[in-house]
Amino acid sequence: MKKTIALTFALLLNTIASPVLQASQSFGPTFDFSKSAPVTVAQVLATPASYLQQPFTVQGKIDAVCQKKGCWMQFATGADEPTFRLKVKDGDMEFPVSAKGKTAYAYGSLKAKPMTLEQTKTYLKHRAEEQGEAFDAAKVTSAVTLYQFEPVSVLIE
Repeated sequence: MKKTIALTFALLLNTIASPVLQASQSFGPTFDFSKSAPVTVAQVLATPASYLQQPFTVQGKIDAVCQKKGCWMQFATGADEPTFRLKVKDGDMEFPVSAKGKTAYAYGSLKAKPMTLEQTKTYLKHRAEEQGEAFDAAKVTSAVTLYQFEPVSVLIE
């Protein structure tokens, strides 16, 4: 009787835990995320220059994914903060659109891409088109530096 109860409990636990374990997806080479304490997007955006020289792990909630090839993901940020995009070369990794709303951990490096005013307008126009939003170039009055995270390994939970 004790064996039956224990076996039933083990099967029930396995049934409940299986969907959770299967929900995680890894991209890129295997990386032990437990050995690299993650920083939040807010921490990176507060002092982006301090993260430019070394690889690190960033954690965030995915709020957008490339609809065409899955070559980028965007982490949620505050309304007044710039976007935080993870970008890979086409074909290196393909992030699923179904990842939107999930938490991700990414190990890699932050790159700064200073842009001219014209480059900024072109970039923002392209982003608006991707998101199906209207764009008014006249409202863009200053150039920006684009900070983009280039991951080596990604874990989506």
